[in-house]
Amino acid sequence: MAVLEDLLEIVPVERLNADGVPSASIAILEHGKISAAVITSSREDTETVYQACSISKAITALAVAKLVDDGHFTYDTRVAEHLPRSVIDCITETSTAHLIDHVTIKMLVSHTSGLSQHSFPGYAGDLPTAEDILAGRAPSNTPKIRFNSFPGAQFSYSGGGFTLLQVVLEGLMQMPFPEIMQQTVLRPLAMTRSHYGALSHEERNYATAHYTAYTKAGSPYHRFVELAAAGLWTTPSDLVRAIAAIQQSLHSETGFLKKETAHYILTQMPQTDAQDGMALGWSANASTFAHSGDNDPGYQCYAFGFHDGMVNVTNDTDKPKVATGNGLAIMSNSVLGFDAIRKIVSAVFYLKNWPRFRSLPSHFGKEDYVPYAAPEGAVLVDTWRDWCGQWSGGWQLEDNGGPCLTFQDSAAMRLRAAAAPTRDEDGEVVDLMVIEGLETAIRLTWEGEERVVELIQCEATRLLKRM
Repeated sequence: MAVLEDLLEIVPVERLNADGVPSASIAILEHGKISAAVITSSREDTETVYQACSISKAITALAVAKLVDDGHFTYDTRVAEHLPRSVIDCITETSTAHLIDHVTIKMLVSHTSGLSQHSFPGYAGDLPTAEDILAGRAPSNTPKIRFNSFPGAQFSYSGGGFTLLQVVLEGLMQMPFPEIMQQTVLRPLAMTRSHYGALSHEERNYATAHYTAYTKAGSPYHRFVELAAAGLWTTPSDLVRAIAAIQQSLHSETGFLKKETAHYILTQMPQTDAQDGMALGWSANASTFAHSGDNDPGYQCYAFGFHDGMVNVTNDTDKPKVATGNGLAIMSNSVLGFDAIRKIVSAVFYLKNWPRFRSLPSHFGKEDYVPYAAPEGAVLVDTWRDWCGQWSGGWQLEDNGGPCLTFQDSAAMRLRAAAAPTRDEDGEVVDLMVIEGLETAIRLTWEGEERVVELIQCEATRLLKRM
């Protein structure tokens, strides 16, 4: 695909490595068709598996939706009826014992159960059991899962709730969790490079964890007993297959899910923020659904898809949008991966001519990061010259055979077009340029009727006024 070839020009492996990331595996979904590439100086390819981290929860939630459709239980099923007494004793105390009676499947999937423990670090040594983790017993490396609030009262991200969900599903289905996932989602969706649980002894094509692009983590990867929350090994191509299944189900009576179920799992819970709210296992807003992930000792990833209400970007409307059937997944094997992932997402939007959204779900609410530079020769918006002059704080934008930026008495430095969308979701022009060689960018914009410059430096922003 030409987009991926152009992306490799924007993000050559040397640039990715300089950002601390040894490899980034990418899959683009376009109208249901998948293309993939890997940026790496090592042996990773498009079939290399990475840890999906918390995206494991989103795929678990997809399995829950399918099992609901198949009549095994409902979202309102109360979990206490399907838990052994020993598990209930692990997570309750005398003062909270009554609360478990109110917890439903829906609450566990939507992070509204009131249960604790945001995330898990995994294990390089001895493994606990699921009950050990719930009870906080050795060799568990996290505290007891407990009630922090009333079931259904608020959103609070809970890996602990998904670990309890794992136990509930095993009880309901009478089989190990990895096999539930294989039978329910992974095999039916041809996610052939995906599995929950330990790597097989025969598996050689997996990405190992890194602290930087050149420094491996102390362990090549951690193992997870908390499979529903963080235990999926997969590829970006397999992740977008799951995204495509949801998208197709939204518009088909013969999709992977029932149409009403597909809409339901992307409906935000009332307890969450409207702009970036949690639905049933996925974060969702009015146009996209997504999930991000971060596993110790060095994996970070992001996946999203467009959904209902979107029209084709080529339509002649005031608000350019993107057709459903499009999406993206990026997986990395570094603790520094997410900074690069945000820039790669921006570059894909730029290359696909997708509009800039004020936020994408799941940790994409802020725009205080500096994108990669667009390829040499990329066309700048002509109006940048209207912003030339002196700006508050000692900054100056000038035309020196092209746009340049000066700070106080330093030499002028060249500005290049950013590998970022050139129009926003309202159809307005977005004029963003980056300083060649620095983590600094400027956005030429307006404050009412007044021209202003938004300065982005190392993930901090400030507004510059005309002097």
